[in-house]
Amino acid sequence: MAEFCVDCWNRLNGTDDKEHKYILSRHLDLCEGCGEYKHIIITERNMLFKRMVRNLKFRLCVAERILILPYLYYRYKKQLKRINEKH
Repeated sequence: MAEFCVDCWNRLNGTDDKEHKYILSRHLDLCEGCGEYKHIIITERNMLFKRMVRNLKFRLCVAERILILPYLYYRYKKQLKRINEKH
């Protein structure tokens, strides 16, 4: 994956984005555009937020299924008991 600083990214894409739009690396890395050690772009902030929300929705769905599982098992056993009583 290419690693670019914000300045080189803007120059390559013809944009004028500010640093706060991106999540930058904590440590200095070598920028492949200018060859200097700078903070490079990891991802866009809104993309990270969307990914975090998607992961949270998935985890809540899994948790909901786990919590409802004992009820479904109880209902299944109750239904089997009714069927056995009829025969």
